[in-house]
Amino acid sequence: MTKRTIPLALLSLAYASQSVAQEPPEVTPLYEEVLVTGGADAIRTLSGSASFIDEESIRAFDSTDLNELLGQVPGVYIRFEDGYGLRPNIGIRGATSERSQKITLMEDGMLIAPAPYSAPAAYYIPNVNRMAAVEVFKGPAAIPYGPHTVGGALNLVSPKVPEDARGELDLAAGSDDYRKVRARYGDTVGQFGYDIDVLRYGADGFKQLDSGGDTGFRRNDANLRLMWRSADNAELDQQLELKLGYADEDSDETYLGLTDDDFGADPDRRYVASELDTFESEHRQAHLLHSLSGAEHWDVFTTAYVNQFDRSWNKFDGFIDGQPPSLVLAYPNIFIDEMALLRGEAFSDPDDESTIIDVTNNDREYGSSGIESRLTWRLSVGETEHRLRTGLRYHYDYVERDHKVRGYLMTAEGLVTDGLGERYKKALNKAETDAWSGFVEDEMQWGDWKFNVGVRYEHIEGEFDNELTDTRSDNSESIVLPGAGLFYQWTDDIGFLLGVNKGFSPAGPGADDSVDPEDSVNYEYGVRFTRDNMQFDLIGFFSDYANLLGRCRVSDPSCEVGEEFNGGEVEISGAEVTANYVGAWVDGLTFPVDLSYTYTESSFQNSFLSDFSQWGLVRAGDELPYTPEHQGRLQVGVANYRWSVYAAVKYIGKMRELPGQDSFNPATSTRSLTTWNLSANYDITEDLTLRLIGENLSDEREIVSRRPFGARPNQPRVLKVGVNYRF
Repeated sequence: MTKRTIPLALLSLAYASQSVAQEPPEVTPLYEEVLVTGGADAIRTLSGSASFIDEESIRAFDSTDLNELLGQVPGVYIRFEDGYGLRPNIGIRGATSERSQKITLMEDGMLIAPAPYSAPAAYYIPNVNRMAAVEVFKGPAAIPYGPHTVGGALNLVSPKVPEDARGELDLAAGSDDYRKVRARYGDTVGQFGYDIDVLRYGADGFKQLDSGGDTGFRRNDANLRLMWRSADNAELDQQLELKLGYADEDSDETYLGLTDDDFGADPDRRYVASELDTFESEHRQAHLLHSLSGAEHWDVFTTAYVNQFDRSWNKFDGFIDGQPPSLVLAYPNIFIDEMALLRGEAFSDPDDESTIIDVTNNDREYGSSGIESRLTWRLSVGETEHRLRTGLRYHYDYVERDHKVRGYLMTAEGLVTDGLGERYKKALNKAETDAWSGFVEDEMQWGDWKFNVGVRYEHIEGEFDNELTDTRSDNSESIVLPGAGLFYQWTDDIGFLLGVNKGFSPAGPGADDSVDPEDSVNYEYGVRFTRDNMQFDLIGFFSDYANLLGRCRVSDPSCEVGEEFNGGEVEISGAEVTANYVGAWVDGLTFPVDLSYTYTESSFQNSFLSDFSQWGLVRAGDELPYTPEHQGRLQVGVANYRWSVYAAVKYIGKMRELPGQDSFNPATSTRSLTTWNLSANYDITEDLTLRLIGENLSDEREIVSRRPFGARPNQPRVLKVGVNYRF
């Protein structure tokens, strides 16, 4: 198997299938095709659960952190890492949040994770601040979107080309030298349009290195969108868009945290041993989107995409020949000498490699490309309205790893190279995958009943070439994933939903023959209430895993990068609550209230001892790590035609960091965390808006994770001021 892009034969077939002329079309904007949930209104009658975050909600708190934004969505679990959301850890309905590897990530309906089959850990995700909407969907609603369907999928929707000339300049500044600049301009003239969108933001960082130095980040993101659409009198309505994007990041981030005692004294401290840590990346993308409508009966939507992502993470990774750093930080009173080296309180002995700091450059190149075509056909059979959808996708992705180790001496001046240069490589390999997938579903409307029956098929072929061991392996797997959903509109206000689908997350190309893919059967059931200015959803879910899949990351001891482990049977159940209310008063005042809440139970069904450090010794009945029993968010506001004020409180319950049951061990669990945010917006003129934002106003600080190396904090209190000018 060799690196390749989209097969030209498949591309020509897809467009040939769209060339059949029928009756004059009804206009179906391409933008509606990338809204995989159908938009906020369509969610109310979906035979599956979904959430829609619109542009107004993104702008309310000027969100740049996807973690914070997804606090509005029930059933979504976040493991915080750096405080800025640079590399989100997102899970849905109990699926592991570790690097968002068990959910399908998309931009405008196209796979966007660096290598979703070969290496699904997402070290890149689009900047949410430039998005027009965020969609989360679960259960049978996720049938058309794979490969990861155990929990659900996330789609980030970029802005459409404007219908007339318009521009925007958005500026913000805040604590820790936070700064953001976004400029956008676009226009449509006749059948052609364009949109230019440029974003830059960053901060100096809230952590403080003992030796001084930078702990912040900066990100750049530039996107060009070119659009053509058919003439108003054309026989077929068509729209073609080309999206070109470039993004980069330079952040002084680290995996190295603190001991619990040092965290209690100063949660923002960073040890000297991490002073060389830096993450650099570049992302390039080219996306082609084509929609075609035939009368009012059928539509075809085709996408082709190429993504490239290169990253280099030069970071502390332990000692050249010493104890694992996770063990040292967990037992600092035992490993006194090692802790002194991390803090810069002792110096390395050039003749003792257990005192030499290991700084590894995790250098990786990712690529993905594919083409997908989806056909929607609407027809009536008797009193039943059918919306038939079918799709076919070819996808290829790869990852190349080159992890280089260098040694550094801890000295009075900080880290100094040991002069040996590159010592050896921890990883030198390539994984690549070809995947064919397709789906068929029929959404049937009969009176007040809506049925959705569908099936997804995945055929995956992968190869893994390990140059360090001079070994090569390959695997192949095929799976059929059925699903069905039901929605019944009982009264004008109340509807009931019921659904079941088979969940799947594939094993990687280098998986051992003994490793099974992640496999589950997911159930959901609930009620929706809608009346005028009020909406309320109560949805229960139950996921029955035949096998949980664990994947080794570079920071996990005693396993190779990408190595995978069986976790056996697991059960996850819970309830999701969503409520929205908008009250009205005199003088145009409105009082919006939004609530989301999730209750979760989880348990391993087998007892076993795993070499996977994130599991270890597991007893039947143990709860999953990083899955809080309770979490929720309440937002209240007051607004009129010129100003608005929103206050939001978010609660995340205590979480285990290792499987367990009964009481929580403070050394291997995180405490509950409550944060308060406030946003105020004032329209100085029709085109100029002033914005004030406060995040974590109570300045509550807690350990949000001890993975991979030691205690890590949430973001402290942050204040921001911004202006938005539209022209």
